[in-house]
Amino acid sequence: MSTLISQRILPEFQAVYGKPLNISKSEELSAKAREQIAGFTQSMMKCPEQFAPGEFPVYLESGKGAIVKDVDGNEYIDFICGLAANTLGHNHPAVTRAIQDNLSKGIIHSLPTEVELKTAEKLIDVIPNAEMVRFFKTGADATSAAVRLSRFATGREEIVTVGYNGWHDHFMYNTPGVPEVLKEKTHNMPLFVPPQEQGLIDKINERAENLACVLMSVPYNRVLSKEFVQQLRDLCTEKGIILVFDEIITGFRVALGGIQEYFGIQPDLVTLSKGLAAGMPLSAIAGSKELMSKMSKLQVSTTFGGEMLSLEVCAAAIDLYKNSDALENMSALGRQLKEEVNAAAKEHNIPLKIVGYDPVPFFVFNETVPGKPELMSRFLAEMAKRRVLLRRDVSFLSCAHTKEHIEHLIDSIIDSVIVMKEDGVFND
Repeated sequence: MSTLISQRILPEFQAVYGKPLNISKSEELSAKAREQIAGFTQSMMKCPEQFAPGEFPVYLESGKGAIVKDVDGNEYIDFICGLAANTLGHNHPAVTRAIQDNLSKGIIHSLPTEVELKTAEKLIDVIPNAEMVRFFKTGADATSAAVRLSRFATGREEIVTVGYNGWHDHFMYNTPGVPEVLKEKTHNMPLFVPPQEQGLIDKINERAENLACVLMSVPYNRVLSKEFVQQLRDLCTEKGIILVFDEIITGFRVALGGIQEYFGIQPDLVTLSKGLAAGMPLSAIAGSKELMSKMSKLQVSTTFGGEMLSLEVCAAAIDLYKNSDALENMSALGRQLKEEVNAAAKEHNIPLKIVGYDPVPFFVFNETVPGKPELMSRFLAEMAKRRVLLRRDVSFLSCAHTKEHIEHLIDSIIDSVIVMKEDGVFND
């Protein structure tokens, strides 16, 4: 590690920076989990295989702000952020206060509660074109509700999906346990590179008479052009297809009003979760009154959609997003991260680049190092030794990250890839 890089490493990490991790308790718990928990944990994106097995913590114990502690006592700057759910960071005062102030009222009641209306009003106020909302618990709940509503409103059955929209059958039609017949109803189209845009447009034109909706989660490895998003909007309008923006990740992250505010282009429906309630389990679908009012005729119902604490946290989080510059600061830090890392990688002739939306940095090693699946695992292991937690591709900033956290991250990235280069990792 060069002395130039070391001067921006946070003081609290200097004594352990670059040293191997002790994760013995994590490994002990992992062995038990493989015997007792189906699939190891509750989200496949949190399995050890998604990171750097044996060189990366498996179990976390606590978190505050941007810092998390694992069960072995190691602390890290966290850029996983609960898979993007912790937009405010960990244990934010606004979240804990909303829970503490309202816990005595109960968690869920036998009839609706006023907080449902209060939170709906706050959400309608900040989401462009939203006139009615409906609350659920998970992102997949909301996107599935959007599909059912679209099918009912249009009288059509097929859907086009872009990106990951949840684990339910009509999205994951090509995975084990899902009936083959669903392949006829869902068309999943990639948007990872610009040439695939025409494929999506062609598919919509080809199946237009049968399409109920186009459900799009924007790719995170590139920023779509406003022109293309407008083309998509215009085509769906022309063909009578409902356009749904899946903003489970981008909502309350790329802008207060999400991707539709970022582009200035409104879908017919939007689905939200993750940052919606700053990590509490809550999701929502929002849209025009004309479309959303049709939901009352559907069998779309969930006991826990009215759970009071999550709704209270959602209301508090929206107030914070709306009345502060937290989201703007997050994007500014993301731009600094992207610019400094990309410039340094070019200077050191290292095939690493950060792409995508500023608060959603996507790490890629370019085509000069093909066929090396171990590459990202090695990178994550090096970063963990420098007390930074990242994901293999897309990671997340939170409102709790500071300029000092980002400087530590930047220098740790460059330090890690220089070490990897010296070890010959990038050699063909």
